[in-house]
Amino acid sequence: MIDADKAVPWIERKLEVTLAASQREAVRKAVSSKVMVITGGPGVGKTTLVNAILSILVVKGVKVALAAPTGRAAKRLSESTGMEAKTIHRLLEVDPKGGGFKRGVEEPLDCDLLVIDETSMVDVSLMASVVKALPDRAGLILVGDVDQLPSVGPGRVLADIIESGAVPVSRLTEIFRLALTVPNQDTI
Repeated sequence: MIDADKAVPWIERKLEVTLAASQREAVRKAVSSKVMVITGGPGVGKTTLVNAILSILVVKGVKVALAAPTGRAAKRLSESTGMEAKTIHRLLEVDPKGGGFKRGVEEPLDCDLLVIDETSMVDVSLMASVVKALPDRAGLILVGDVDQLPSVGPGRVLADIIESGAVPVSRLTEIFRLALTVPNQDTI
């Protein structure tokens, strides 16, 4: 068990950031929950929060897998975390010959925690495959903005999970990303 009261100040020093109250609470949920959702619009600190959580868990020996529904999102996740991220299809080892995925109940993923970014783009079928491939011991963190791109396939997985009230949700609302200002042309 990870002591969040020690982990939060440690990670703030390590990353040289001051987490907002909502981010601190999300770290507490992440270290004490098997499944959780991190949601919020652009610029609210989801990336900083995910980095903080991952830094804490990796130092504690948790084996993490990162995935996203698209190659572009997986690349951004890799760049922001410094860890390898794959598309969900690649993580589950898509089987083009037989259809479906090689990873599943019979051959689960080798991780203690799976983080999926851009979860709003994941449909019901793909999420069912993820859940089947997740080992019983593993945790799951779903990250995304319910107001962003919806899934192409059926279902509103992220929105439905949030609305269900069945798992802890950290809804970040405080905007941290600074807007760029353009100087007045009269001053140029």
